[in-house]
Amino acid sequence: MASSLPFGIARLFANARSAAQLDRESIAAFRIAAGCVLVADALLRSRDFWLFFSPEGIFPLDTLQKYLEPGCWSLNFLNEALWWQGVMLVAEAVAGLSLMAGYFSSISCFVAWVIWISILRRTEPAANAGDYWMACLLYWGMFLPLGDMFSIDSLLRKKTKYATMSLASAAFLAQVLAVYLYAGISKLQGDWLNGSAVGYILSVHDHGTWVGEFLNTSKTTTSLLTPSTLLLEIGGPFLFLFCGNRSARRLIALIFILFHIGIWMTLSVGLFSPIGVTAWLALMPWHTKRTQPGIERQKNSRERRPFIHCPEGVPHCVVIASLFVAGLALFYNVSGLGEKRPRWITTAINALTLEQPWGVFGRVGPQEQWVTGKATLKDARVIDLLRKGSPFRAVRPPGGFSSLPNHRWHKIFWELPKTRQAPLRESVAAGLVADWNRRHLESEAVKVLEIYFTQVIHQNEGTAHEFPQLNQEGIAQEFAPNTTLRQWLLASWPPRGVGSGNLDRFLDENKSTP
Repeated sequence: MASSLPFGIARLFANARSAAQLDRESIAAFRIAAGCVLVADALLRSRDFWLFFSPEGIFPLDTLQKYLEPGCWSLNFLNEALWWQGVMLVAEAVAGLSLMAGYFSSISCFVAWVIWISILRRTEPAANAGDYWMACLLYWGMFLPLGDMFSIDSLLRKKTKYATMSLASAAFLAQVLAVYLYAGISKLQGDWLNGSAVGYILSVHDHGTWVGEFLNTSKTTTSLLTPSTLLLEIGGPFLFLFCGNRSARRLIALIFILFHIGIWMTLSVGLFSPIGVTAWLALMPWHTKRTQPGIERQKNSRERRPFIHCPEGVPHCVVIASLFVAGLALFYNVSGLGEKRPRWITTAINALTLEQPWGVFGRVGPQEQWVTGKATLKDARVIDLLRKGSPFRAVRPPGGFSSLPNHRWHKIFWELPKTRQAPLRESVAAGLVADWNRRHLESEAVKVLEIYFTQVIHQNEGTAHEFPQLNQEGIAQEFAPNTTLRQWLLASWPPRGVGSGNLDRFLDENKSTP
């Protein structure tokens, strides 16, 4: 096929084919790193185990299943009991350790994929793009020779000689590169084009850490980082795909790894960065020369190279069908037709968890927002339930969103104002109260909880009317006259109507008694 193409195109095609030739050592590095991610995820989730997995927590199973789309499944749904949820977390860690050791590697990867999806669906409202990315990587990884190097499997059996160039390796490559292309293209708008987007993102009132906030003090730095991010996300995948020099391709992979380390230091996005590093370890050329063992077949060898490496008993057509499903997900998301896609397509995408939600930070703006959980206790104290019971402050909490316990909390309350999250608001408030009350004395129990989302809107911003206005002493004084403060009562316990806050509370507290 390539020989019939013009020389320039044929050369590009050959380079792309070379990029899809994943070294066995690189695949092994991916397997080990993926195992580390699974173990880390299990440990991190254990911090809020009761809150996220208990039937009395923030995501009761009956409420969650109404929230999920068609095709979503989870082994966690088999039993709502807390002990079963604990078994799933332990199984995730065990699967991760098995992957790290390379013991029954393909089976371990399949088990890890099943458990990862199960836990993801059980805590879907707290999931970010990294969770879906890992699900995709584990899925494509099942079709790669994971146990050929640096594994117990390689010690127990003879190493295979087939090439790592296959439809499966090409699918893995396409999945990784699609993440950056989609993310980069979605950023070709608004503040990404005028150089201010990274500055807004690095704010602690968005997703920034204290390191990001420090970088944000220099407008020169953020104005350089904005176009650099665009250039890397859009240009980097093409350079990697069509560059024929393996040393140069290794340098590109290293740049992306450093990019993710930078994200990990400056943004509160959980395991997204370690997952990104894991993906690039698989693509990193291990050998400088293209003719390393396992890539080029000897002329006198009778061994045939399989086009797709699949675990025994898995038909090759599964990879082709999966590529079709992932392509549909990518098409509908990029085209903006995601809400109009047919139900059967949504079901297929969710069943395989090959959703492609990579338009991260596509739209940003000059705004600040935070969330507070004003809880009145039986002993008359007023605390912020979202910040480990610290005294409630009517002013903006130090650190904004970054002051929440961890990135899962960050994600929940960042998304909770959106319409799709509305069915979860009542259960989130009730779960927070239940979690607090079970860990404290009766005299310290929560009597009333009000969760407020506050946003500072700049005068020129088009979203200024999304939230009802609330004048609040002590907050308004911190901002310039050309800004508008909006506050929304997201949820309350005991449940009551939501709205601007002040009027509802005034009417509730001043009811005339019969």
